[in-house]
Amino acid sequence: MDTVTLWLLFFAVGLGTFLVRVSFIELHGATRELLDRSKDILMLLPPAILAALCIPAILFTRPATEYQLDIAQVMAALVCILIAKFSRSVFWPVVGGMICLWLLRWLQ
Repeated sequence: MDTVTLWLLFFAVGLGTFLVRVSFIELHGATRELLDRSKDILMLLPPAILAALCIPAILFTRPATEYQLDIAQVMAALVCILIAKFSRSVFWPVVGGMICLWLLRWLQ
């Protein structure tokens, strides 16, 4: 697959997902009422998606058939959660978790 075809595929998929999302708003009609009703639910989506992406990578560090905990990764994840609890930024929990992971790996 050449580069142009790949970029056209990315553009088509991005446009398709945008149209799916905007169709719910446009078909519903009143955008402000929809957003007011679903604001609480939409606030829960980023942490849920982040957890769904991160937890398998933390717990399954070896091949997917084995369940092995890497204590350094678990501790770094806990530090990241603790920083995220008190921070309003996405940057600082990621930096804190990575620094903790690197320090724990260096100490081992």
